[in-house]
Amino acid sequence: MEVTTSTVSPFSDKLIVALFHFLNSIDVTLIGHALSLSMRLDLATYYSKVIGEILMYAEKGFNIMVNRHWLEKPPQAPNRKALKGK
Repeated sequence: MEVTTSTVSPFSDKLIVALFHFLNSIDVTLIGHALSLSMRLDLATYYSKVIGEILMYAEKGFNIMVNRHWLEKPPQAPNRKALKGK
């Protein structure tokens, strides 16, 4: 609420990048919904362009998370061939 002389961020970098990644996914969802309801072709073109720009921005955030090992490995399907041999 007030400006301080502190030089230390109150939030971690990991939290901020994760928040932006989450907000990007919400943005794409909402603009996709607007795209599905719009009857104007000029807006459909604009929405498609904006979705592409958001996805390029989200890719940069995703790469930051991967490079800093902040992103966990997603669940993997079991290896059916290895299970069959047991």
